[in-house]
Amino acid sequence: MLRPAARGLALLAILALAPATAAAQGHVAGTIRNASGRPVKGATVAAENPNYSSTALTATSDDKGRYSFLGLKIGTWTFTVQAPGFLPQMRQVITRAAGTKESVDFQLLPMPDATLAGPMAGVDVKALQQRLAEASQLEASGRVDAAIAAYRDVLTRVPALTTVHLQLGALLEKRGDTPAAIAEYQAMLKADPANAKARAALDRLARQ
Repeated sequence: MLRPAARGLALLAILALAPATAAAQGHVAGTIRNASGRPVKGATVAAENPNYSSTALTATSDDKGRYSFLGLKIGTWTFTVQAPGFLPQMRQVITRAAGTKESVDFQLLPMPDATLAGPMAGVDVKALQQRLAEASQLEASGRVDAAIAAYRDVLTRVPALTTVHLQLGALLEKRGDTPAAIAEYQAMLKADPANAKARAALDRLARQ
């Protein structure tokens, strides 16, 4: 049996350890939307970090498209978002100490149906998913020019995937190329005149 003094030291050691454990946990949250800016409900978000577990942690978006992970250990996590009717999207996020929150939003592109006749017929969906994932990873890592080139390559290969114009517009804004961003949003509206996100972006840029 521990003496009173020893028990006191043990208790102090436990109390000292608790904040350190909490500080080693991060918080990641965000919103999942479709190409028109509407929230996607019921999307599955998987967070993986092989340094901590061989299995993925999962969360599901609510009716406002929101998801959240609490208590993630510090490190680099790979997030994969999947929802029926949409192409999967991947992104790497570095979690930090407790008290900080990483906001990571996703915008999902529609899944092309290669069984239909028309401009999307014959599309290699798996290859398209890979190209979009690579472009998303470049964007997440801050390689804006490389991401722009990757998305433009996707449009060259699959011109019918017009929602890529939204990603290009946002990246060109980030690069400071407003005229080129406007051209991308206008191309989106030409393909989809009701696209609220492209219209809102053009209205915002017109006020600048």
